[in-house]
Amino acid sequence: MLTFVALDLETTGLNCWSDDIIEIGLVKVIDGQEVDRFQSLVRPKGSLPVRIKRLTGLRDEDFSEAPALNEILSGVLYFIADLPLVGHNIKFDRDFLAAAARRPLANDLYDTLELAKYLLPSAGNHRLGELCKELNIAMDHRHRALDDALGAARLLLALLERLEKFEADLVWQLSQLLKQAGSAWYPVLEALSGRIIKQFPDRKITHRVPGARVEEVPVKDRPQQEKKPVSFEECMTVLGPDGALAATLPRFHYRPQQCDMVDHVVKGLNENKFVLVEAGTGTGKSLAYLVPAIRWARQNGERVLITTHTITLQEQLWNKDLPLLANLPDFEFTAALMKGRNNYLCLRRWSALMSEAYHQPEEAQFLAKILVWLYETTTGDKSELAISYQELEYWTAVCCESDGCLGNRCRYFKEQCFFMAARRRADRADIMVVNHSLLLSDVNADNRVLPGYGPLIIDEAHHLEDCATEHLGRTTGRTEVIRWISVAGKQLGKLDSFTVAYDHNGWQNLISQSAETRQRCREAAVTFFEMLSRWMENSAGGGEGRYTLRFGAAGNSEGIPCLPAPLDSELDNLLVNLRSLCQLMVKVGDRLAEGAAFAEDVPGLARDLMAWASVGEDLAHNLEWICRHHEEDNVYWVEGGGGEHSEVVLRAAPIDVGPLLQAKLFSEPRPVILTSATMTVDGSFKHFIKSIGLDAIPTDRIIEKQLDSPFNYAEQALLCAARDIAQPAQMGDSPYHDELARAIYSISLAAEGRTLVLFTSHRSLREVYHRLKDHYERADICLLGHELDGSRRRLVEQFMEGKRTVLFGAASFWEGVDIPGEALSCVIIVKLPFAPPNHPVLEARLQKIARQGRNGFQDYQIPQAVIKFKQGFGRLIRDARDKGVVVILDGRLVEKKYGAKFFNSLPLGEHFRGSWQQIVTKVKFWLTGKEE
Repeated sequence: MLTFVALDLETTGLNCWSDDIIEIGLVKVIDGQEVDRFQSLVRPKGSLPVRIKRLTGLRDEDFSEAPALNEILSGVLYFIADLPLVGHNIKFDRDFLAAAARRPLANDLYDTLELAKYLLPSAGNHRLGELCKELNIAMDHRHRALDDALGAARLLLALLERLEKFEADLVWQLSQLLKQAGSAWYPVLEALSGRIIKQFPDRKITHRVPGARVEEVPVKDRPQQEKKPVSFEECMTVLGPDGALAATLPRFHYRPQQCDMVDHVVKGLNENKFVLVEAGTGTGKSLAYLVPAIRWARQNGERVLITTHTITLQEQLWNKDLPLLANLPDFEFTAALMKGRNNYLCLRRWSALMSEAYHQPEEAQFLAKILVWLYETTTGDKSELAISYQELEYWTAVCCESDGCLGNRCRYFKEQCFFMAARRRADRADIMVVNHSLLLSDVNADNRVLPGYGPLIIDEAHHLEDCATEHLGRTTGRTEVIRWISVAGKQLGKLDSFTVAYDHNGWQNLISQSAETRQRCREAAVTFFEMLSRWMENSAGGGEGRYTLRFGAAGNSEGIPCLPAPLDSELDNLLVNLRSLCQLMVKVGDRLAEGAAFAEDVPGLARDLMAWASVGEDLAHNLEWICRHHEEDNVYWVEGGGGEHSEVVLRAAPIDVGPLLQAKLFSEPRPVILTSATMTVDGSFKHFIKSIGLDAIPTDRIIEKQLDSPFNYAEQALLCAARDIAQPAQMGDSPYHDELARAIYSISLAAEGRTLVLFTSHRSLREVYHRLKDHYERADICLLGHELDGSRRRLVEQFMEGKRTVLFGAASFWEGVDIPGEALSCVIIVKLPFAPPNHPVLEARLQKIARQGRNGFQDYQIPQAVIKFKQGFGRLIRDARDKGVVVILDGRLVEKKYGAKFFNSLPLGEHFRGSWQQIVTKVKFWLTGKEE
């Protein structure tokens, strides 16, 4: 595989029949040596899209003397001849070239993207430029055809060189998986495997299974002892103006707000209090709680649990803040990152799956993807891999699970098990980092999930109510049920050729009965969820292609519909078949267990069947509980998209999570620190306290502190509110979006792009996007749309790379998007972020508030919207050097009395009110100093 032509094309789009090739790059490699190159621009039929100009750096004038494609196509095909084609996602380039040639190209294709996913599974991403950077392969320009072709050629040679160093058994196993996957790389790996074995004839194929690294560190004994208070002065030896961080880090800035937070955290720890700290952007809140937490853990022998909501913050703590503190002199501590069981690979289940004779192509691709990773990982944590939603079914076949764990009977349990290694690290850690989901899973399981801990620190605490609503409720749906039936069928299918020592006929009858029941189960599931979907679509008002329908007990006082009798009858049929299949799987498992002494893999197979049967029982219980056991303290609903095969999900959630959190989480006598950048409304913690059940805590046990950001918002930020954009209900949907588009376009033009536009509705985002796409093209501004031009991560990366760029984002862009510097100079908030009042949970909460004689809009909807609004505002100023404008295009902010609560919750004392045309002038002057 050392002779080939590397091919890369730059195009105006993704459709090989309607878009143009604008550049061709070819590199010919013979026996591993580059022998020839070809490069040419190709004249397109029209102007280049702005996004392509940004991506490639090419301009329309660059093509003034470029040849047309038909002038060079024959030379390109002659250069390629019948040599194999190599490239990153080579099928894309081949298809464009074949469409231009108007005939199929018979050349063999070798995709470096596919091979890189197998051989570099833990790469941050698998884009060509990033892979070349990781392997120190020089690339002068990215997204230029010749440079990318050279990059692909050199990447292939580097990957083949890497492959040569693999152990013989790894290459052989990988080749067998790629054979079953139907991959073009199979012959290459097969030949390499044979060559390695010939070079080392005495080397046996061991099928070695990797595992966790054994660490000879004893678990700490944590005896009960009288607690020693943490000293604020000792914490200042790290964070103070003359502390260790100031001496170690040249860019460290002493922040009085950070020290104020340290003081309050110390008080909370020492006095066993609840501490609520709203710390504005730039405060350095993570270090402000980490330093006292580490001091407490070390001197009291009591583990401190820290929980976050987002992966971004968890990675910041684990990869930046904790290593920073660990490198300080005389500041020793141990830390562990703990995740739920199903995040870790189970070596027993992996080995069992790998020993099967045949895998479906998609499954074989997945197994090949994680095979090399298993030889590299020390954690077995799936977050090191990019696992798609479609691959989750395969992951569930190899991940750890409590019901299927053999414990001490598993040969991997004591030393190699990834989950147990993570658990041992957590057992001896001073600081344990988890996410809100795992914390709440522990709460739901009566604290049997996590190792014991003392003080609890909850960062991103404003998410706690929503997380508790999700995790203290129940959910199941079409995909989960069908996936369970599919996996059950696969497990039972392994037994088709299995024989037992006695009662052979009884065994065969049991297997046949299980297969028949599984088929009935699948048919019942398909029928039930199709009926449920039709009922939902016929009864519910849709929103943006999705439906939500609340249901309840028959004859309820609020007129909420109940499940129709025919649907309830189909539910009965599904439940009977589900439970029958579970019982049969247990019987099969019992019969297998009886023969466990005769085969090594039988105990695991039996346990897997019984474990999956237990999952099925839980599934059936959840289905019945959501559909039939209606309690006043819960709300029940079904949601999904239209269409016969779209996902349909049944959900139940507590209406008020406060009492549950108080009873299950906050009743223990421990210090609790809750912090976030957005907890208060109009300067008060009242809404936050009530929403998570702290109103049941004596007030003398709660310490509140609101810390201002160290940023100078008066100098760095301008806040503008438009008076003249009416609501859609007042002016009509189409005129509203027309006016919105004019305002957004003019304001972003004044900001020279560099604008993030935050929508509350995907439909509105699309409406404005399609109105403005061509206008932005003519203005040489690149428009990026959420779910229209790529994933959130990729869109943010593209936004940060370009200057004249506008990004339209929906819900997930309101927080967690960190774009410091000149790339972002303007944030436009299209509407105040009120949640839809017809969402079942919000509707139920508003009804409960009304029954209590209170105003749900004032007491709940406005505070929720203010917190979201503060998150959106916080996207602008991320650094002391940032400067920019926030514009709100919702007239309610200045027309309604409640607008004052939004304004008062921001760190700015003044703002400008006017027409959006006046705002355009203000924006231009603020950012450039120039009048219109």
